[in-house]
Amino acid sequence: MIICIGNALVDSLTQIEESKIDELKLNKARMTLVDKDRSNFLLENMKDPIYEAGGSAANTAYWISQLGGDVGFIGKISNDDLGKQFQTSLKVSGLRDFTVYETDDNQTGLCAIFITPDGERTMNTYLGAGEHLSVEDLNESSIRDAEILYMEGYLWDKPSSKEAFLHAAKLNKESGGLNAISLSDVFCVDMHRESFIDFIKSDINFVFCNEDELNALFQTGITTEAIKYFDREFPNTQQLICTLGADGVLILDEGKQYNFNSTEANVIDKTGAGDFFAAGYLFGLQKGLTINESADIANKSAAHVISEIGVRPKNKFV
Repeated sequence: MIICIGNALVDSLTQIEESKIDELKLNKARMTLVDKDRSNFLLENMKDPIYEAGGSAANTAYWISQLGGDVGFIGKISNDDLGKQFQTSLKVSGLRDFTVYETDDNQTGLCAIFITPDGERTMNTYLGAGEHLSVEDLNESSIRDAEILYMEGYLWDKPSSKEAFLHAAKLNKESGGLNAISLSDVFCVDMHRESFIDFIKSDINFVFCNEDELNALFQTGITTEAIKYFDREFPNTQQLICTLGADGVLILDEGKQYNFNSTEANVIDKTGAGDFFAAGYLFGLQKGLTINESADIANKSAAHVISEIGVRPKNKFV
């Protein structure tokens, strides 16, 4: 089984013109944390939004389940309408639901996503209940049973959720499992660079990131240099899986570099591209596929989700 841990969010998606980016003071193509008031303001400025269960690791878990993998999700929600919507979405997708309800009066997390004509998604996230995940919320038996534990960097902000990650990684490692982390976003790397590096060195087998996040980790603008740094700094990390946008993906496996072209797609909405890529690759790992085969499923998965609006594709996956 693969266990994914992350923020439990409901996504609200809408398409906008480029001019709205400045008008609403959005940080284009990035994920920005917002408070409840800002979240509500942005929601009021969304025309006919589409609501879907989301969150990075939850998206990854969802797509692993659709590919036929054995997967579960751990996150925290509130006992409100959004939380119930999120949990229902997990159950109908067929994955194992290990979400927990919080006892405080917080809203379930919400991510307002604005999609511009170029397909870029600009995310504004109110974490709500999800950011309060703690060690006590973890389903330890599922973590011990996991072949792979996948954690999203977005959840690293709060001390309690960071402690939960460290505890979960230790449990999984002690029981013979493999640990994977997504660096999630440049802002996450900039905020937590040193602790990310320490965590990767001590407990992580697979690192998922994009080119900007990799460069930010080593504070360089040259990807070839960042790859060298990664190979030198993390000799015990099994693989680096780094997406390069339209240029495909780079995989560093125990010092050997592989490059694969991306799958051609009609880009409508880039929301979930990295999440679905990770899902395809993790599914390949679970099934014992080769690097080439896993990368192929990952690239096709990313191309599939960006070809329509939202992170629950309606079109048939080929």
